[in-house]
Formats: sequence, structure tokens, C-alpha cells
Amino acid sequence: MFNIIKTKKYWFIFSGILTVLSIVSISVFGLRLGIDYTGGSILKISSSSADKSEIVQKELQENNISNYQIKPAGSDELIIKTAFLDKDAYQKISSKLAADLGNYKEISYDTIGPTVGKDLENKSILAVILSSLGIILYIAYAFRRLPRPLSSWKFGVSAVIALIHDLLITTGFVSILSHFFSWMEVDVLFITALLTIMGFSVHDTIVVYDRLRENFIRNPHQSIEKTAQNSVNQTIARSINTSLSTVLVLVALIILGSGSILHFTLTLAFGIVIGTYSSIFIATLIMITWHNAPKKVGER
Repeated sequence: MFNIIKTKKYWFIFSGILTVLSIVSISVFGLRLGIDYTGGSILKISSSSADKSEIVQKELQENNISNYQIKPAGSDELIIKTAFLDKDAYQKISSKLAADLGNYKEISYDTIGPTVGKDLENKSILAVILSSLGIILYIAYAFRRLPRPLSSWKFGVSAVIALIHDLLITTGFVSILSHFFSWMEVDVLFITALLTIMGFSVHDTIVVYDRLRENFIRNPHQSIEKTAQNSVNQTIARSINTSLSTVLVLVALIILGSGSILHFTLTLAFGIVIGTYSSIFIATLIMITWHNAPKKVGER
């Protein structure tokens, strides 16, 4: 197996490039926020008309509605998301669609106010922050009996730094797609994807960390770099195979699944790939670099 310890600067450079590109993308392109956060109206309909998407698009444009999204949700159903529609505008559009579409049926209609959207945005950010703190505390507790000079807190914080790396790069990826494709937006499913990515990533990281602890206990006089390298070599196949099986299922959903969850499955698949990479190459290398930092300072 290749030696990730000797080539760590290349992995740090690669991750640094991805992180910088993600920050630039988010800063320049921003994120296309869904109505979950901006507020708006969502209408779900069914119709047997083959060209129902074109008819709905034409009707919205005739009513001077430019901010909208139309997503298929099954063979006969459509999900229509627009800026907030007042009662008159909603009734006018609904009546026109009923007249123009065959076997028209309105399944549901909901509106989300901007106040609710802002509250949801705050709760989403809080969910990510609390999850990160929980991961640090959990790893610190789970690895509390690490032999000296290893530190369980360094394990926990290094894992969360790797998680931030995963979430930032994934968000940059979504930013690029949302700029070029209107169907890619940030909504509750996006936050769900991020939290799921965090779970997958920290799971793989803990597997590596746990093997590192076991190997260090067996060989306490071996260098931490050698122990880490052995631990990664012993777990890399398991991590890749586990993540690959999940990604293959998500690829099937991307190709064959409903368009309404395409942005969710694509974000999740990309994030799991990045999370697997960071668990193997970044989380362990951050911990090793941090562990050795006091020694290098003392040598000066």
C-alpha cells in the first residue's frame, strides 16, 4: 500500500485547492435557496397530459411569475414551486391548469412565509453546529482511555475539522450546480444530506481511529506515524467498499429515481465520496500533524 504519511503534503495541498475553490464558488455564485428558506408557494398536481410541464411553464410565464421550479414526481405528478402566491393568483393559475390539463387533480397546496423560512434556516445551522459538538464530545469520551501521549480531544477535534472540510467542499459543489442548473437548490433535503454525510464520514474516521488505538496499545514504542500508516492500510479497503456500496445505490437513484429527490441523492453521493476520502487521508493526517506539533516547537 502507498504511504500516506510520506505524501501527506500532497493530500493537504489537494484538499486545500478543493476548499479554496469551494469558498470561491460559494462567494461568487452563492446558493440557490429553496422556498423552505425564502418563503413561497408549493403546488403538487397530477395530470395525464404528456406536455404538462410545458403547459405549466407557459401558464406561470403568462402570469408574470419568473421565479419558479417545476419538478416531476412520478409519471403523472408535478411539483411546482414559486414565489409567494396570493389567493387570487393561486385560484387563477389553478383554474387555468384545470382547464388546460387532462385528468387534472390538485394533490396539495402549501405556502411558507419568510418568517418560517428564516426560523428554519437558523435551526438548520444550529443542527450542524450541535452535531459537530456532539461528535467531538462523543469521540473524546469513546477514546478517553487512550494511552499517553495520545489525546482523545485531539482525535475528536481532528475528526470535526475533517467534517468541516467535507461539508464545505460539498456545499461548493452544490453552489456550482445550482448556478448552472435550476433544479439544484438548498432546502431541507440539502441539510438532511449534510447531516447524513457527517454521519458517514465520522463513522469511517472512527474505524481508522479505533484501529490506530488498538495498534498503538499493541506496539506502544512504535512511532505514531508508523502506527497510523498500518492502521490506514488495515482499514482502507473496508472504508472504500462500505462507501462504494452506498454510492452505487445512490447512483441508481440518480439515474432511475424521481426528479424531486435528484438534488438530494446527488449531494449525498458526492458528499459520501469526499467523506470517505477525508476519513482516510485528512482526519488521520490532521491528528498526526497536531500530535507532532509540540515536538517540533520544542526542537526549535
